[in-house]
Amino acid sequence: MKKLIPIVLVLLLISGCSANKYTPVINADYKLSAVYKTGDFSYSCIIEKKGETVSITPISTRAKGMIISCNGKEISFKRKNFIKSFRIEEIDKTNPALILYRVLTSLDSAQTNLIDGEFTYTGKCELGKYILTQKKDNSFSSLSIPQADIKIEFM
Repeated sequence: MKKLIPIVLVLLLISGCSANKYTPVINADYKLSAVYKTGDFSYSCIIEKKGETVSITPISTRAKGMIISCNGKEISFKRKNFIKSFRIEEIDKTNPALILYRVLTSLDSAQTNLIDGEFTYTGKCELGKYILTQKKDNSFSSLSIPQADIKIEFM
């Protein structure tokens, strides 16, 4: 009996250590540089989140300066004096602002792990499984959706 008590205590201690739940902080608002890649095509952009709106502004293609925003209900395209909005249902699922909005709003249901010093969120969106990595300083590292051949590298 005396030998059984220490073994039980060690097992309880070990099982308590493996039950860590990582809960990194997702900053409410941010503005980041990134490279958006799909297939052989890529472009540099600025990704910004303000409140409930995610915006992408390409800075290296013919769409340079166009702001593509998603607020959960509609997608807006803005460039100089031009503004056009569409309901989400009318937009292709591969729209980068829509992808980011859907991923960021689904993180509560994503599986979170700490791998190689980065937090890794694994979840599902309309395009398939996504993997979002975040550094310990809470800045994003990358987002990939392998089934759709989409990757965003944050700078």
